[in-house]
Parts: sequence; structure tokens; C-alpha cells
Amino acid sequence: MRILEVTHRYPPALGGVESHIAAIADGLRARGHTVEVATTDVDRDRPFRRLKPVAGSDPIPVRRHRAFRWWPAPHGLGIWAPGMAVDLFSSRADVVHAHAFGMAPTWLAALRRRRDRTPLVVETHVDRGRGTAGWLAYARFVARATLSPADRVVVQTRIERALLLSLGVDAEKIVTIPDGVDLREFPAPRDAPPARGGPPVALFVGRLDAEHKGLLTLVRALPRIPPSARPRIRLAGADWGGAGAVLRLAGELGVREQIELLGPLDRPRLLQEYRTADLFVLPSHLEPFGIVLLEAMAAGLPIVASRVGGIPEVVSEGENALLCPPGDPAALAAALERCTTDALLRRRLGAAGRARVLRFSWEVVLPEWLRLFESVGTAG
Repeated sequence: MRILEVTHRYPPALGGVESHIAAIADGLRARGHTVEVATTDVDRDRPFRRLKPVAGSDPIPVRRHRAFRWWPAPHGLGIWAPGMAVDLFSSRADVVHAHAFGMAPTWLAALRRRRDRTPLVVETHVDRGRGTAGWLAYARFVARATLSPADRVVVQTRIERALLLSLGVDAEKIVTIPDGVDLREFPAPRDAPPARGGPPVALFVGRLDAEHKGLLTLVRALPRIPPSARPRIRLAGADWGGAGAVLRLAGELGVREQIELLGPLDRPRLLQEYRTADLFVLPSHLEPFGIVLLEAMAAGLPIVASRVGGIPEVVSEGENALLCPPGDPAALAAALERCTTDALLRRRLGAAGRARVLRFSWEVVLPEWLRLFESVGTAG
């Protein structure tokens, strides 16, 4: 089959959705399918920055189109690439796979599906977040305009499915396929915590978006933890406008020395961070799934995270993770202190996470994508 992936961003742009799409593309190609990618040249949305030209060749053809910010909508919704529209309408494909809810690629893919009979699979990657009345009205409009033409709509969690049903999406179109993780990068769980002196290390991986990722809540939690139990926080990820706010607040609260900004890391360095951390923290206010949770489980790390979005479905509360309400510094502090002061708890949570993550291996998940594409391609 010839499958066209249409997405706002694609590696080397960093992000969970981006790595998810690349993994699917690589897996399909390895199984004999022809995969092409139509995307933009956007590296990040805040601040708006383009990717620099990358030397070398990708086994998967990736066509990057120059993007422009047409209006200042949040989360990159106002960024469009005219060349992508031309590309999408002229490309030959047996199936179009478009990402994500409300983004330009799904609008364009829906227009193409209305024009011809090429099957369309839309993967939404959406979270209700605070679910304001304005957002819900907009979301219903987006669902009607971009999801009704799709042959299948893929969600990653039950809560995402429930959201789409509430927006009027046809239940028979919705298919649930979770994200996956390459366990070859995490060959074996560790038998013992890292041998190091000093406080435990809590690793965060993701874009430094202070509001979306709950990083200010994390900073506010630290002074509530006794100094003897206070973890050292290592933040790995690109700055999406939140680093300055994090450091200012940390300075005001007297915990600046507990926070280290690592910046965006290449894959080997990131894997090393997973290997040497004591626990993983994800205090997000908005999180449709959280592929970094799979990576933390694969590394055998105990997890402290928010009880929000798809997180409670990805991890198992009390079994391999401690969850707390989003935006609650006191609850986050209590969970972190419990984890930093109890080495046996950390080991138990970490071992349970390693066992749980096996169900999310790409060896398990990718066949579901193959069956889906073959079914819609045959029907088309």
C-alpha cells in the first residue's frame, strides 16, 4: 500500500506526536509498504522557529513545506503551509493518515476526502483540557468539519473516545489504538537504583511549556518538601516559552538550585537520563496520552504524574505510579516526598511499570495499524 502521512511537524522536530508518527512510518516501511510524509518546516510553535536544513537522506520521503503563522491562535492552530495543500491534493495514495485535531493537516485532508474516494484515517491526539464553553463550541465545529469525512478516527484512550462521542463523532468510525514504545531502546530494567550521592533525581521530559506541562506547579511543590527529601529536578526538552517563568519562580521560592535545564537532548543522551534518574515526574494540566510515560516505564522508573487526560489509562495508579490532581502543589509535593523517601516503593513501582509497558511495545501495537490501513484501503 501507499500511505501518505500528513502532519504539522515531523522529526527532527521534537515531540511525542512527532515520534509517534515516525515510528508508525518506519514500521510500515519495514513491512513493505510505501510511506511518504507531507509536513511543514516548523521546529516549534512558541517561539515560532523553522527547522534548519538537515544533511543526509531519510529512507522515507519527507516533503517539508514552508509554513506561516496566519493568525495568533494557540497550539499552532494558526500555522498553515500553502505548499502542503498543493502536495496533499496532488499526491497519489491508497490511504491518507492525517494528524491532529483542529490542525491544518486534518482540515486539508478532510477537503481532499470530500473531493475524491481516497480513504482517510484521522488521528486526533486531543484532550479536553479545561473544556471551556468556547473550546467545546469550537471543538464541535472542528469535529463536524474535519472528522465526519474520515473513514476512521483513531484515538489512543477511552477518555479521548468519550470526548469525541460527546462532540458528535460517529461511534462506528472510532478505533482505539494506544501509542507504542520501542523496547529495544530499553533492553532490560535495572536491578538497583543508580549509585550516587546526594538527593534523588526526578526527570521530566517534554516541551518546557509552563502552563500545559504544569511546570510552575512542580516548582511550587518543591518548597513544601523537607530539604532532606527534596529531589533534584532535571528538565529535558526544548523551551516553548516556559523556561524563564520556571527559573524566576524557582528563584523567588528559594529552590533554584534544585532545578537544572538540560535543553533538547539527542536520543542517546535522553536514554542516558532515563537510565540514571530515580523517578519520573509529569505534572501536566493537559495530556492526551504521554509517550514519555511509556519510556519511563520501559526504563523501570517510578512515576509521579497528574491525574488528567489519558494519563490514568497509560499508567496504573498505585501499581506503578502515584497520581495527584493537576495544579495542586501540595498533593504533588506529598507524592514526590513519598517517592523520594521510600526506596522500596520506588523499586516496586518501577518493576510494575516495566511489566505493564510490555502491552505497549510496537511489536504489539503496530499490527493494529496494519490491520486498520488494510481494512480501509480494501474498502476504498
